[in-house]
Amino acid sequence: MKKLLLVAGSKHSALLLAPLYEALIKNRAFKPVALFVAPEGTELISDELAECFSLKEAGSFIDISLSQGSPVAQLAEVMTSIEKIIVTEKPDLVMVCGSDNAALGASLTAVKLGVPAAAVDAGLRSYERSDPEEINRIAIDAMAEFHFVSEHSGEYNLINEGVADEKVFYSGNLLIDSLVKLMEQANKLPVSRAHGFRPKTYMLVLLNPDGYFSGKEPLEMMLRILRDISRKTTVLISQCNGLDRLIKRFGLDASFSDIENVRIIGPLTQVGLLMLLRDSVMLLTDTEELQSEATVMNVPCLTMMESASRPVTIEIGTNVLVGYNEEDIKSRVYDVLHPGKHKHLSTRSKIPEKWDGAAAGRIVSVLDRIL
Repeated sequence: MKKLLLVAGSKHSALLLAPLYEALIKNRAFKPVALFVAPEGTELISDELAECFSLKEAGSFIDISLSQGSPVAQLAEVMTSIEKIIVTEKPDLVMVCGSDNAALGASLTAVKLGVPAAAVDAGLRSYERSDPEEINRIAIDAMAEFHFVSEHSGEYNLINEGVADEKVFYSGNLLIDSLVKLMEQANKLPVSRAHGFRPKTYMLVLLNPDGYFSGKEPLEMMLRILRDISRKTTVLISQCNGLDRLIKRFGLDASFSDIENVRIIGPLTQVGLLMLLRDSVMLLTDTEELQSEATVMNVPCLTMMESASRPVTIEIGTNVLVGYNEEDIKSRVYDVLHPGKHKHLSTRSKIPEKWDGAAAGRIVSVLDRIL
């Protein structure tokens, strides 16, 4: 029986790991060990996600709690901690999920110890070298022996970078595997109505407290945008990623609270967030979180970024890059809220190939063949 070490270092990565871990357990030809790496006080694997995929009862489960140091210090801590685990567990393959520092540290450590690594959700590129995760993606893919990609752009990028095509496997998007499973729970819970809102009567805003709007001036610009939007529809802002702390730091909590048709809600579970997304008229965000899910749910997604690492969500999905220009953002929101006046812009999205909730099974089938 082959032993696999699966590594996740963010909530995004945990959503990739969970369905893969469950599929490996069900296969019975592998012994997966789930490793979650997070700064002290951060919860990556919620009870909700663990219960949905039977994570803590199915097999081996390890947590590493990192000290609150710099990214470089944390990377060093990740590597020394994972070295001990690899030496003890002796895995046949280390599978890194996503492109966070835990994935980078696990890849480096595995290669140094002579253990092959596999990159899950490989080949994604935003071509923004200022983004730390873009550097991680390039480094992880360069070290990996096997690459499991979620969209065709991943295949093209890897092959153009010199990766042999027999090492690249188009398996689909594991985020959608998690979405399908979690929505089975979400459909039983009237989350939107519990907050006092009927479906399709509000838009959802998700901001990254470490992203573009983490400064005072950009946050004040967001306030102006929200005041304008709130005259047209109700706005729900998710605070599940710590946005409330950022608003209070700049003394803007009263300014946000004073906007009559804007509500900051949370903290939300992943199921609660997905339910609100499904029932929203659109998503406005400056993070790649929920872009895949919005495309599959056919919810318009306006992304306040200059580039995205999942181009398929833009090419055939619901995602539109709107940049950081205040008037452009307002104009795009208006387009979504008034589709009748902009029929040439309102085309129904398609679900990308193999975004069907069965990616984990395809990955396990490949592992059966190559290990």
